[in-house]
Amino acid sequence: MRVFGTLLGAVVFGVACQGRPPEPAGELTDVVRDSISAVVRAESERMLVVMRERNPDSVLAFYGRRAAYAGNGDIGDWAAIVAGTGPRYATYTKVDCRWGEGLRVDVLAPTSAVVTGLLLCEKADTSGKTWKEDAARTEVVAVEDGRWRIIVLHESTKPGGELK
Repeated sequence: MRVFGTLLGAVVFGVACQGRPPEPAGELTDVVRDSISAVVRAESERMLVVMRERNPDSVLAFYGRRAAYAGNGDIGDWAAIVAGTGPRYATYTKVDCRWGEGLRVDVLAPTSAVVTGLLLCEKADTSGKTWKEDAARTEVVAVEDGRWRIIVLHESTKPGGELK
């Protein structure tokens, strides 16, 4: 966990220092932070609505072009994840996710934030299988091409949960 914390810290620092420079907004006051946080929360909720529709291209639009993924001890190959999303979503008959209690948004700068929470999902597929995926998630989000996108994602399942 210490290694991940160091890795996440380095990524967050990198995100805060690169890419499109922040808009001149003066001091990042509590009012500004709250406003940015509300936008990021709304976008996170909108992603869950899109996931229910099971359109893989619409889901992938919430992620940056070169997103980084780590989950349950593995570092993901983003190109392979993108390539596998369509076929995986084609088998889903249900994707119903919600954020659990305690969703947290930490605004780092006008164009970057960290979203942390439990993502609780009920899923089913064409084989008739149903399952739950309860995952602790940390998303580093940044403005890319004019909208908030996930650029780094780490998730790990709770005991008894599974990631498919």
